[in-house]
Amino acid sequence: MAEDTDQDQKTEEPTEKRLSQAREEEGRLPISREITTWALFVGFLMGLAWLVPSAVRDIALPLRAFLEKPEQMSLDDNGLQNVLGGISVSIGWPAGLLFALLMGAVLVAGVAQTGFFLNSARLKPDWSQVLPWSGFKRLFSTNAIAEFVKSLVKLVIIGGVVLMVFLPLINLMPSYVGRDMGHSLAFLHHESVRLLALMVLIITVMAVGDLLYQRYQYFKSLRMTKQEVKEEYRQAEGDPIIKSRLRQIRMDKARKRMMAQVPKADVIITNPTHYAIALKYDGVTMNAPVVVAKGTDALALRIRTVAEEHNVPLISNPPLARTLYETVDVDSPIKPEQYRVVAEIIAYVYKLKKRLKPG
Repeated sequence: MAEDTDQDQKTEEPTEKRLSQAREEEGRLPISREITTWALFVGFLMGLAWLVPSAVRDIALPLRAFLEKPEQMSLDDNGLQNVLGGISVSIGWPAGLLFALLMGAVLVAGVAQTGFFLNSARLKPDWSQVLPWSGFKRLFSTNAIAEFVKSLVKLVIIGGVVLMVFLPLINLMPSYVGRDMGHSLAFLHHESVRLLALMVLIITVMAVGDLLYQRYQYFKSLRMTKQEVKEEYRQAEGDPIIKSRLRQIRMDKARKRMMAQVPKADVIITNPTHYAIALKYDGVTMNAPVVVAKGTDALALRIRTVAEEHNVPLISNPPLARTLYETVDVDSPIKPEQYRVVAEIIAYVYKLKKRLKPG
């Protein structure tokens, strides 16, 4: 009951990290056995269509004399051994090619589904799998029942196709008795290829359906709860609360460094109450005036207060204050289009300072 409740809560699609964990650490992949079966049948069909005819021709040569005129066959001086040896060679090479073809088909089917992947997790011994209770649970699990039903349906369908193909041939078989062996073998080969092609067609439909079903079950089994997704995000990106606190600390430090530059500024451009921008200019080290501090509302008030405490002039110019705040970052020089008006203000400030200088 608890497992059902847990499954109901798993409504989120698996993340890339969860999919990677299932693949690399758990060795879980969406694999369809029907695809492997389909590959075997396709390989066997190719072998039957292309390898068997040439093998039959090679076998038929030594057998023809033995079947048609056995009384003329010489069994002395290793005659029978020569016949059997020739037949073995004729059968051996196509059988070897067929085996290689089937093995290649199985490998291609596996790689097509999983890529070049070695499932090392499956190689580790799992002693829980040998316990009687575990075996009993697997035997009557949903997957086991589904596999049994699928195998039963497949057996019924394929068996039905075999019967439909071979029942009409029963009446034709007597007519091939006594005919030339080549014609009989060609007929048998043609009907075998036709039957196998029909079976491949049926298994193709089954394999595609099973592949889609296995992928659906795979991704369903890896679904996550909303809490699991949040925890994974928190582990990958860090705790949002901690990140927010660290960001606040960095902002406070940057603000303190900025406020420390206000007493060194040459002039404060104000809105006059909503904006405050502190400018500094040194004709020797700077090509243009630099914004050393800026702020709005409460921060602007602090900048003005500090400036007044250190006798830094405040100049009210709302358009310039808004423009500087929106277009120039702290510790950056002003834009060329702002040179003229700022130069006039700084020149005025310099004249004011000279006028106020004692003596």
